Amino acid sequence: MKNQELSFDVDVLTDTDGASKLLHIPAASLVKWRSTGENNIPFIKIGRQIKYRTTDLKKYVERHTHHAQ
Repeated sequence: MKNQELSFDVDVLTDTDGASKLLHIPAASLVKWRSTGENNIPFIKIGRQIKYRTTDLKKYVERHTHHAQ
């Protein structure tokens, strides 16, 4: 995904750095959450590589969106 801007609108696999940029959080948070199970963001392990589906990241954001009452 080097030539194209990452977006929630296209279902692609991205690495931890790409996921952290989409979510606007430190990559270290994603690493910690994977090891502790905190926040339960689905990830894919391919060999030693960790990948995230952009659609799963979008669902995570939608689940954590709060609306004023």
